[in-house]
Amino acid sequence: LILGKIIQTKQRRQTILKYIWSNELKFFTDFNFIQKNKQTNRLTLAGIYPLWLNIATNEQTKYIVEKIETLFLFDGSLVTIISKQSTQQWDYPNGWAPLQYIAYRSLIQISDYKNLARIIRQRWMSLNERVFKETGKMMEKYDVVNINKPADDGEYKTQDGFEWTNGVYLQMLYDQQLELEFNLFFFFISMKYYRIKISYRQYISTKKRNVN
Repeated sequence: LILGKIIQTKQRRQTILKYIWSNELKFFTDFNFIQKNKQTNRLTLAGIYPLWLNIATNEQTKYIVEKIETLFLFDGSLVTIISKQSTQQWDYPNGWAPLQYIAYRSLIQISDYKNLARIIRQRWMSLNERVFKETGKMMEKYDVVNINKPADDGEYKTQDGFEWTNGVYLQMLYDQQLELEFNLFFFFISMKYYRIKISYRQYISTKKRNVN
């Protein structure tokens, strides 16, 4: 049973890599069900999901991260799609909490990209905090490009509340605090070790002088 699941998982990974990785764009894109055996030509933040699932190759990961950093990342964090032609509410210049979290979680688990993950986290949290101070509300979505401008309404008026924004913010805040406590713990351990080392050296030096 377990072996069957492993084989099924490998086959599923191969299928994903075959059908949604674009060698032309160097990014994971949607599969075009109308034109078979072809991907769409739009870069969206959903292309980072294979990193979250740990199925992208190292080379694919490198290409994806380069595009995330150079094309998707703005002052308020990550846009959902880089095309400016769409007027759909999920698209440019808006950013949404679920995809911010998927991108952040995908990168924080890879040692080479932890700093980028922290930048994404900090920019998103800062935008949430600034809007909350101004309005007293957490929003459904945010304009991450023009951070002083409310998000475009799209198909319906922007909702406030908003549970996935609240949840993502709280998880990021928890992660941030955990990192801080972890760093402080090792700082104090290092300082204690340093003091013990100095005290030991002083003890040895004093002992040598007494012997002489």
